Order: sequence, then structure tokens, then C-alpha cells
Amino acid sequence: MLPWAPATATAAAATSSPASSALLLRTMPRRAHSPRLPPPPHHPSPPPFLSVRAGAAPRAALPSNGDVFWEEPDDGGSGSDDEDEAEAEKEVTTERSSSFSSFPSPSLFSRLDAARRQEQREEQELRGEIELLLTPEEMAILDQNETADITKISSPKWHPLHSYALALQIPLMDRLLDSGVDINLLDKDGFTPLHKAVIGKKEAVISHLLRRGANPHVRDRDGATPLHYAVQVGALQTVKLLIKNRVDVNVADNDGWTPLHLAIQSRNRDIAKILLVNGADKTRRTKDGRTALDISLCFGRDFKSYDLAKLVKLVPANRKM
Repeated sequence: MLPWAPATATAAAATSSPASSALLLRTMPRRAHSPRLPPPPHHPSPPPFLSVRAGAAPRAALPSNGDVFWEEPDDGGSGSDDEDEAEAEKEVTTERSSSFSSFPSPSLFSRLDAARRQEQREEQELRGEIELLLTPEEMAILDQNETADITKISSPKWHPLHSYALALQIPLMDRLLDSGVDINLLDKDGFTPLHKAVIGKKEAVISHLLRRGANPHVRDRDGATPLHYAVQVGALQTVKLLIKNRVDVNVADNDGWTPLHLAIQSRNRDIAKILLVNGADKTRRTKDGRTALDISLCFGRDFKSYDLAKLVKLVPANRKM
């Protein structure tokens, strides 16, 4: 071997044969086997924004040897157990709040009670002011009439029941009816409250009177029924309501005029059609001998005349709408 050869080359040459390898192993100093130490424990720091809620189990624990370890939370794929419990509690609270939402709050009752007391105080103050203004004779009249005296506030033409029907005073009208006033009471002209309500086109009053038993077939002094007046004032919904209450669509007044004659006279095509399809007889004549078609042709040559004549000629009776 050359003197300048490196020591590594000498070692490699020495270990090239098996005998030299064994000799090298015997001559090398034996190293003591030290025990295998576990890797140093890993101490991950907790998340910076971690907050422990009240009642929740802590995630960090201190073992007896003083080493701190962090237990990873078990999410379960959709959230922790605490979150599930909080969500369930939220749903129960929502259900309870929705179940009680239909009941008025106590504050609402207190406001209503305060408003009622305020109204009573104002009424008492008003009574005191009026009593100071009235003379002794006027106070005597007031004391004698604690309840309404119908005979003193009525006349053959003006009855409070008729006035209330036209004025849409349903509560006052009901008070009179509950006290025994006839719902079909006639005035000087033979009008019932239903007649008055129809003339005034008070549909709410009309429905209320019919529900309370008003007679839709009653005639006034001229033989006209509520249906006649409903047609005359053009109250289409009232016409339908009266027909629903089984009134006679061919009823004639003292001059032989039927509701269809009035519908053609007022040139109301919609009401005329309603009457025709509900059985109005277009061949009926007045005392003067005129049919509904004759009346439609008495307006001259205009579009409305032709339209009404076509309606009377072509629309068959007794056809359901």
C-alpha cells in the first residue's frame, strides 16, 4: 500500500475479505447499549380564542407528573355535544315562544284597561259639564227617559230604525230590535228598514237585516219590493244577494213594472243579464203594454240601445251563470 493512501481506503481494503471483517469486529471497542428514550412530549398551545363555557368539561388536564397535554375535541362530524344541547334548548325556547305568541301580552291588557278608565273619566266629566248647562226642566226630561222612548223620537215618516239602517248604525239598530221593535216596520211611504238600506246601498246593513229575519218580499205603498229598488240604484251585489234569498224576479209593482223593466230603463246591462239568466220573463208587459225589448228600443239609435236589444233577444232565461 502506498504511504500516501488515506486511512479510509485502508479500512475499506481491510474489510474486503470475511476474515479481515471478523478480525476488525473483534478488535473494535464495544459500545454500551443505552436504553431507548421516548421522544419529548409535544405541548401544542391551545387556540388563542378558545373560551370555556359554563358547565362545559375542560379540554386541558394536568397529569400527576406535571406534564401538560391537550385533548383534541371530538367534533362528531357536525359539532360538539354542548353545541347540540344548546341548539336543542334554542329550539325548545323557540317553540315555547311561538306557542305563547298568540296570547296578548300583559302590557296590552294594561293599556286597554288604562284607555277604558280614561274613557270613563272623560264621560263623567262630560256629564258634569252638560248637567251644568241644562235647566231644571231639561234635567227633568232627561231623568224621565233613562231608556230611549221610541214614541217621542219617531214620526209617521221618520223612524229611528229606518234612520239607523241608512246611517249604517248597526249596533243602535240591534238595540232597537232587541227591545222589541218590528224589523219589518213600515213608515209613511210603506218603506221597511230593508227598503231604506237598499236605497242607500248599505250592503252591510242589508246582509245584517236579512240574517236577522227581514222580509225581502215586502212591498211598499206602490207595490215595489227591495229588488225593485236594488235594480233602480244599480246595486249589483244586492241584486245577487236578494236572488240568493229566493225573491221573485218577476214580481210587478202596482203599474206592472218588473225588475227587468227597471234594469232596461236604467240601461244597466249587467243587472239585466243577471235577471235574465235567473228566470226573468222578458215577455212580461207593463200596464201600458210595454215589454223589456220595447223599452230598450225607446232610446233611439245608439250603441246602448242595440246592445240591450241584443241582450234581451238572445239571452235565454233559466240558464245558470
